[in-house]
Amino acid sequence: MTVTERFEDTAKVKGTMLRAHLNWASNHAGLSTNSLVEHLSPAAAHLLGQTVLATDWVTFGLVVEIDRAIATASGRPEEDVYRDLGRYSAALNLGGVYKAFVSVEPHRFFERMTVLHHQFQNFGRSTYERKSERSGRIRIDGYTAYSRVFCLAGMGYYEEALRLMHAPGPIRIQEAACHCFGDDSCSFDISW
Repeated sequence: MTVTERFEDTAKVKGTMLRAHLNWASNHAGLSTNSLVEHLSPAAAHLLGQTVLATDWVTFGLVVEIDRAIATASGRPEEDVYRDLGRYSAALNLGGVYKAFVSVEPHRFFERMTVLHHQFQNFGRSTYERKSERSGRIRIDGYTAYSRVFCLAGMGYYEEALRLMHAPGPIRIQEAACHCFGDDSCSFDISW
């Protein structure tokens, strides 16, 4: 199956995502920003030399490039690293600044997450559909930029969010569709 990606300079994500990923690289993989630079374009290397605030908007493509550099420098399987980056981002952000948005009820959390979507990225829109008492589907449409790196990190994020809510489990995140494979949305079936 052919995997495609799309990047555009106007697609941005909040700096909190990049900060979380760099913290994971440092704290869990022992990587410094200097060890990442050799794997980066001049634009991405320049970004690492800047102070990025959690509230700053950062170019999506540069975040994906930095995530790839983290995976390469770590020496671990890429997909595992991307999911770990998502898990860590959820733990850091949902356990800290955004703790008030975490609900003990997963359906409520994922419904609220769709409303907050534009506070963390300026492209696409998210919807949530309750499937059963302990399952649902997250659907993301209208992406003007997309990457498997981002989708895999998203799966890790959803998984860790459910753990933070003490969902009874087993926690399962299944990808039902992906822009990167030519589908018209990215959809994730979640259950706990």
